This record gives sequence, structure tokens and C-alpha cells, in this order.
Amino acid sequence: MSRVGVEHRGAYELLDDEGPRIGALDAAVRDAARTPLDYPTVGDWVVRSLEVRHNRRVVITDVLERTCLLCRRASGPRARPQLVAANADILAVVTTPAPTSDSPSTEAASVGHRIEWYLTAAFAGGARPVIVVNKIDTVSGAECEASVDALRHRLGAAAAEVPILVTSALDGRGLDGLGALASGGTTVALSGPSGVGKSSLANRLAGAEVVPVAPLSPDGRGRHTTVRRQLVPVGGPAGGTLVDTPGLQDLIPWGGDLGLPRSSGPLDGLAMAFGEIAALAQSCRFGDCAHTVEPDCAVTAAVTAGELPTERLSTYLELVADMDTGDPFGS
Repeated sequence: MSRVGVEHRGAYELLDDEGPRIGALDAAVRDAARTPLDYPTVGDWVVRSLEVRHNRRVVITDVLERTCLLCRRASGPRARPQLVAANADILAVVTTPAPTSDSPSTEAASVGHRIEWYLTAAFAGGARPVIVVNKIDTVSGAECEASVDALRHRLGAAAAEVPILVTSALDGRGLDGLGALASGGTTVALSGPSGVGKSSLANRLAGAEVVPVAPLSPDGRGRHTTVRRQLVPVGGPAGGTLVDTPGLQDLIPWGGDLGLPRSSGPLDGLAMAFGEIAALAQSCRFGDCAHTVEPDCAVTAAVTAGELPTERLSTYLELVADMDTGDPFGS
């Protein structure tokens, strides 16, 4: 049994006790695949041939059942799933401190606006989300604390379920906490937009430059470097694994079935990421209430009463529209 470390077009880098190998998908497995979910991806456990066959590659004969799956809606007009990582126990959403008026940060603004998209994808796919505020060396202690407070406020009911870590890949602050997550065989996927330091964090935890990084741009911002998803073992025999992923402009959770053994999917993810809205929706007059202009809507009534922030509902409605789920909590 091996694990997919890197996915290439038509080939896979496999990791196991015998060392790295290049594998190709067996023709029978490929012919039986009906959707992208049926193909191996980074993090998958696979069964392979013991001997090298054609093109000096071992042959992948089976993909084992996944315990969790991070999946987004692929970009483009056609709705189709795109696998991000399989069997990642934790999704670490990496961001940077909120921008100040004299030091704008496009990266921070991007993930700050889309943080709930990542959390919903994690919950839907059976992973535990955490938020990592990296590059704290670029701001004061007060600015870092303000960024964390702002994140907790905007997450609403989900804040209690999502730990927030602060780190600096430059000076090492906070890395012990992040490293503790990737221990005991746990797999942690690092995700977020370009330039927030995901690869630098992976290298610091691995103790070597296993993932290429680029120098800062002239304005001090990080650059897009990672172009592939890669499994990175960390912590030695008692350690775990990181999945370094390319910067994502957005991560719209896939709205279809993920094929996981337990009941999981977009509605589970939304209900966990927006628990207070899911609870309020049960009291709406109409089962298909869209929480916009409908009469006797418990959600908009909570906004009017000041019990639910307007921004929280706006974020929820934007995410639902992106996922194209229709009325997620309707009966």
C-alpha cells in the first residue's frame, strides 16, 4: 500500500516504506471511473503492483476508501468537482494579519473575504478546520490581536469550533502549535491564497526546503510559487504529514456528493459554518425561504433586531449563490 504524494498528468508520485515510486493508473480502474472523484489525488491511499511494469512504473490497481475529502468546484462555466486533497484530517486555512491603512495586503483581504468558503469545504469533507494567521512578524502585537478578534467576530457561531493560531515562518513564532497538529500520523492540508506563506511554513516544519519559495515582491508581498499539491512528511517517525497546495483565488465548496462513508456534504458544511443561520431558518414561515424578502423570515428578523450581523447573512447568501445549492435549509 502506498500514498499519493504528487499528482502529475497521467502519473503519480507514490510514497511508502520502500521509498518513492512513480505509478500509473491501471486501465481497468481508469475505464471504471465515472467522475473526477473516482481518480486518485494527493493524500489517497492506493494499492499498487509490487513489480514495475510498463514505462518503469508500478500500476495502481485500487484507490482505498477515503475518510475525508477536500473538494472544490472547478473554475469554468461547467460545474464539475476538483479534488484538493484526500484523507486530510485538518484543513489549515492560512491568512495574514488584516491590512492596515498604510500597508495594504491583497492576500489578506482575499482570504478574509472568503474564509467561510474554506471552512464550509472542510466541514463538508469531514476535515477539522483551523485558521493560521501567518506573517505576524509584519505587524505589531496589537495589530495581530485585532486581526484575530476580527476573525472570531466574523465567524459567528463557528468561532467556537475553529481554533485560530498565529505564526511567523520567518522567526518561528507559533510553529510549535502548528507542528503539534501534524503529529501522530495526522495529515494537515495547508490552503489559502497565494503569498501567505504556506510553503514557507511547510519548509520550516519539515526542517528543510522541500517546497520551493520565491523572494518577496518589491512591495513586500509574497509571490505565487507553488504550482502543484505535494505531500510533505514532517516530525520524523512520530510525526505526520502536510499537504502544501497552490494558492487558490477562491475555494467554492463542491455542492455534490463526495462519496464518503459517513453522511457528509455541502449541507453539513453550511450548517456547521453558519450554525446560527441554520437554527434560525427552522423558524421561517416558508420551508424554501431564501432569507431575502420573504415574509416572516426568522433570519432577516434576527438581522433587523440586531441579533445577527448583516455582514454574516450577506456572506452566507453569497456563498450559497456560489455553490448554487438553492435553498439549503429548506424543508
